[in-house]
Amino acid sequence: MNVARRVFSAGIFLALGACASAPPDLRDNQIVPGQRVSNVELGMSLSSLLSLQGKPSRTIPIAHTNATSYTFDGLTVAADDKVYWIIAHDPRFFTDRGVSMGSEQIFARGTYGKPKCVVTRASVTVYDYGNIYFEVDNATGKVGQIGIQRSTQTCDGAS
Repeated sequence: MNVARRVFSAGIFLALGACASAPPDLRDNQIVPGQRVSNVELGMSLSSLLSLQGKPSRTIPIAHTNATSYTFDGLTVAADDKVYWIIAHDPRFFTDRGVSMGSEQIFARGTYGKPKCVVTRASVTVYDYGNIYFEVDNATGKVGQIGIQRSTQTCDGAS
């Protein structure tokens, strides 16, 4: 009788374990607009960022703010107490629609549609969609970097 109960209990635990879903893999190199790039998330604490990514290769204070930009392998992150923007500048990071550094501008625009605004600077054009933007090299027509925020600032005062 005891053996039967143990076998039955083990079967129940195995069945319940099969139903449980695994936690999401945040090391998937995915760019999620307004949320994260791989395992670096908007809103995460600066201490969590540094413990997760290690020592940055470069830090630069951001003028007129209490924030600093931190450069890691393939990413630049701005944070004061919390992360508030992330820039991916490595082709291993990609959106769920397949846009990454090196993608053609026409592919990024075709995939995401009409941007909130377009700002052309000397060597780059920024296509801003609100919670994600693509910076495209004017000479090559290719995406040079992809940035995310909860709401980008590129369009402030732009047409």
